[in-house]
Amino acid sequence: MQRLNVTGFMVTACALALGLVAGCGDDSGATSETGAVQIFVEPEDTIPEGLEPGTGEENIADGWKVTYERFLVTIGNVRAARSNAKETLADESVFVLDLKNAPATRYVIAEFQGVSAVRWDRFGFDLPNAKAGVKTLPPTTAADVDLMVEGGYSLFFEGFIEKEGGESCPPPGGACVPADRVRFSWGLSAGTSFDDCATEDGLNGFSVPTSGTVAVKPTIHGDHWFFDNITAGVELTKRYAQYIADSDLDADGETTIDELKRVNAADVFGDEYNLAGAPGGPIETAYDYVVAQARTLGDFQGDGECPRRVVLP
Repeated sequence: MQRLNVTGFMVTACALALGLVAGCGDDSGATSETGAVQIFVEPEDTIPEGLEPGTGEENIADGWKVTYERFLVTIGNVRAARSNAKETLADESVFVLDLKNAPATRYVIAEFQGVSAVRWDRFGFDLPNAKAGVKTLPPTTAADVDLMVEGGYSLFFEGFIEKEGGESCPPPGGACVPADRVRFSWGLSAGTSFDDCATEDGLNGFSVPTSGTVAVKPTIHGDHWFFDNITAGVELTKRYAQYIADSDLDADGETTIDELKRVNAADVFGDEYNLAGAPGGPIETAYDYVVAQARTLGDFQGDGECPRRVVLP
């Protein structure tokens, strides 16, 4: 793991006027009081724990239970800056990480030492499409990395939805068949950058404590492809999973990427959905919906948002 210093040189002494001046700095805006920054990647609880049916704020409203068996993400290129200074932090390392089995201590993907002890109000990171040379951390396996690199994936997840008495009703107008459990195994090349990250209460970036360490946590959510809208801020949404069952066109108990690409979005997303504002363009198929939601799942410090999103090649 790299330990990096901020850009620019820290002055060793400050000008004296009316006594000592605490925190004065050089032309870059660096200050003499410093601390450290650790960048952690953590999964939202929905990834290891799944989602339950019900009427609660984070339940699946149409009765399906969601279980993930595997959840891999490509993440890195973390950066931070100050709007009123020239200092920057950057670590271009990219990792493939297993979020289903993330360690209790989470994944530390970057550390910065000698950082000015002030507020850094600009923070961002990428969920890029995996390429050769990506790094990893245990318990992520070499097989996980190979899968992501060979597919060029930013995200891969698999698992199933289940519901007693569930049905699959393939569009348009297909006969419904029993479907108590429907599997999915989806790899997505949905590379996206996330910037202007702020906490849930609207504080941009993070503050570095003098002689201390701040934990900065890009947080990956596992429920966005169940949302009834494309969020760009507070997640005011209901969650539905029926489209996965209905997109199982051959009724074999698994909905594939190929099937998602063949399903017209209007046939499985009803009036309860608002799919405007999708990153990357309009949503025409169920596959487009899943990719669009994958471009929104990078959050900050838990439920904070990173509203400036740019599609990566």
